[in-house]
Amino acid sequence: MQGPSIAQRFPVVLGTMNLAGEGRPSREVALATIHAALDAGVGSIDTADVYGLGEHDAHFAERLVAEVRRERAFVVSTKGGVRRRGEAWEHVGDPAYLRGACEASLGALGVDAHDLYFLHAVDPRVPIEESVGELVRLRDDGRIVRLGVSNVDATQLRRALAVAPIEVVQNEASPFVRLDPEVEATCRARGIVLQVYAPMGGWRAGRVAHEPVLRCVAEELGVSPFEAIVAWTIARGWQPVCGASRPENARSSARAAAIALTDAQVAAIDAIVPRA
Repeated sequence: MQGPSIAQRFPVVLGTMNLAGEGRPSREVALATIHAALDAGVGSIDTADVYGLGEHDAHFAERLVAEVRRERAFVVSTKGGVRRRGEAWEHVGDPAYLRGACEASLGALGVDAHDLYFLHAVDPRVPIEESVGELVRLRDDGRIVRLGVSNVDATQLRRALAVAPIEVVQNEASPFVRLDPEVEATCRARGIVLQVYAPMGGWRAGRVAHEPVLRCVAEELGVSPFEAIVAWTIARGWQPVCGASRPENARSSARAAAIALTDAQVAAIDAIVPRA
């Protein structure tokens, strides 16, 4: 470990997928959104080489982040191991591909080493030990500072840990998507930062404002249902990766870091999470 964990330093991470994909805002609004998050106290930004409009738009989000990083200091995490092919998102975990992806992202971000680099997803054709092993070699070469894995199950996480000291795991979790309890238990036992993406439910986000429990908790706190969800993830000991496409959304997510839920409010939201 190198100093305090990212979660200790920055309770909320700005995710940039919404700034780069379908329906993305103008470049000016995207840059303003990143600046708004930083102004509000967010000090960590998450991106990926694949965040763009397709295979010919790779590194779009990384280049946006790089533009802001020339002016301001913050932690950047990016990912490799997913490739766009038309509408498909392919998992590619062979070592040669990962090395090339890592180097390409260094160029797009304009840095010599990645603050945090994730294996974006597990390639079923390649043992995870080989994929993570290449990230270890890249770390030893000075190209990566911290290692992370994303979209892993408990078995894959244990196998990755046998190869390298994984510092961050990033999986999906929200009131509508249950986090794998074995992954959570392993992270807690090993002191691994557990980031959760799509905390609003991703494509289910439109349900948030209409979910009775979330509305009730939000009204008790005097905040929006979306802010209540971000506060809930933090109360659970997770680090939310909050996507935003407008400055006001970025500021809202940052505000949620200061919201304190009662044990009863946390339990109420817990109760609506699917158990199956």
